[in-house]
Amino acid sequence: MLITSRVAPVLLLTMAAACGDSGRADGDGTGTTPGTLSDPTGATDPTTTGIDATATGTGDDTGTSEPVTTTQPSDPSAGETGTKFDLAGGSEESSATDPTTDTGPPVDVCKVNDNMDAIGDCDEFAPPDSFAPSLQWSFGANEQSMVTPLAGNFTDDNGDGAIDLCDIPDVLLVSGPTIGYGTICPIHVLDGATGTEHFQIPPSESVSCFATPAFGDIDNDGLPEIVAVYNSGGIYRIKAFEHDGTLKWANATDGGAAEQFSRETGAIALHDLDADGDVEIVFNHEVYDHEGKLLWQQTNPMPGEIEATTAADLDGDGKMEVITGHSAYRWDGTVYFENYPTITSQSIPQVANLDDDPEPEIFITSGQGLWMVEHTGAIKWGPATPTGIPASAYLVWQRPGTVHDFDGDGKPQWASSSQSFYAVYNGPTMADVQWQVTVQDGSGAAGGTAFDFLGDGVAEAMYADEVAFRIYDGKTGAVLLDQPRVSYTLSEYPTVVDVDNDGSAEILIVSLSGQPALQVLRDADDRWIQARRIWNQHAYYVTNVREDSTIPQKPVDSWKVFNTFRTNAQIEGGALCMPPIPG
Repeated sequence: MLITSRVAPVLLLTMAAACGDSGRADGDGTGTTPGTLSDPTGATDPTTTGIDATATGTGDDTGTSEPVTTTQPSDPSAGETGTKFDLAGGSEESSATDPTTDTGPPVDVCKVNDNMDAIGDCDEFAPPDSFAPSLQWSFGANEQSMVTPLAGNFTDDNGDGAIDLCDIPDVLLVSGPTIGYGTICPIHVLDGATGTEHFQIPPSESVSCFATPAFGDIDNDGLPEIVAVYNSGGIYRIKAFEHDGTLKWANATDGGAAEQFSRETGAIALHDLDADGDVEIVFNHEVYDHEGKLLWQQTNPMPGEIEATTAADLDGDGKMEVITGHSAYRWDGTVYFENYPTITSQSIPQVANLDDDPEPEIFITSGQGLWMVEHTGAIKWGPATPTGIPASAYLVWQRPGTVHDFDGDGKPQWASSSQSFYAVYNGPTMADVQWQVTVQDGSGAAGGTAFDFLGDGVAEAMYADEVAFRIYDGKTGAVLLDQPRVSYTLSEYPTVVDVDNDGSAEILIVSLSGQPALQVLRDADDRWIQARRIWNQHAYYVTNVREDSTIPQKPVDSWKVFNTFRTNAQIEGGALCMPPIPG
């Protein structure tokens, strides 16, 4: 069976075409014969090639697990432990394409070398029978979470005095024993290989159980900071923590928004809006500097709940616009476009190039239905309710969207849900449904993501509703995995990260009572291709954060390279991968 594969542009991971037998069964989207999780006891222990790391144990709500031991590979000829591999460096493009053709400086595999990612440990494609999801570890048997799980490096696992990409990534989880509106939760920082809790930001910091934090290096000290939403006497504001969880600052003021409901369920985003090397913090309709000082706020915030504002350079002037859905604002707060009162509902924006022109579009999920808006703000179409569910309440269609090439045809599709259906659309025309499946999500506003675990050119779509986490064939909608989970759903969604640094992707999903607060799934034999080792915020797109948590001063326009939103980059068809261990 001939499998065609996608060829992505060069930026983070240099990709070439690959072929292989996918091992996929044909499906019609009805979900016949879905898979189940493999017995985790039969899975191999996570290992890291080139970074000798072993870990055993399963995390729980006490954070107990056997200790992690890590050692850095050494080059015997160098005479010291921790010597990095000598690779040709040179220009970003030439060395990434063929590192043997250049004579530039050595490449440090523990650091970001191509402005975005470090060298990964990767395979060109997975074996055709390698879709065998297994539970790697879980955490929080007595806790609950309705916040998107994040991942990045916060701890020095190998003891070399540096927090870098040779350390095991960590999972950032907001969870607590009882959650609801007005409740506060700790932030757990967990070892990505085992689930062992490194530390937590305690409940005394009053972090909201419902708002999604973000992390990144906001002060240029080379280490990530965590920016979270906290309950200040019923008013929801922001505070920042150092990489080790110590308080950096707490904002005592805000934009004076009367609608606190949306703030409690909102999401933080980090961007360098004006390309000056200084990171701005975007919180719903407000923008703060890296010290928490309010810079400006939008003029027409919408009532309701759940906001996940993003930013992108829509007009090509080198500076970013803040996009709230119904409106967009320049970096300094002046109006770029405003579609209020046409779009009268609170909405969630997603940015990608979804038609045949070179400019991006904004795919909007709102209480009125779905919209497609040009980069200028001109409305292409909407509101649409293509799966037949009417927009009777604002959360029926206001769900986080995903952009990805699901079916391997070289063109991006977009996906979102309503209360009863999860659907993938071909776009850019209205209501062009490629496939839809029945889901159960009448209580909230869950989202999804996508990843091509086998590297065969057809992605897997992932969605978690009130009763289950499911993986679908991206081309047909056939159910590949149906795993129980419990949630009233807010705006949480699964994430895909190489969370244990083993060169194979893992899936992170959260749940309420009846399931652990967090489950980490892998292929039973760690055969899936590699994802990036970071997912830093709700409105995640690849080019807005380096793997070392630094925020680019001027990110490459995402629609010109990966053309994805809320999905991770992957090594597909080979890349600049980790070299063999010396000696």
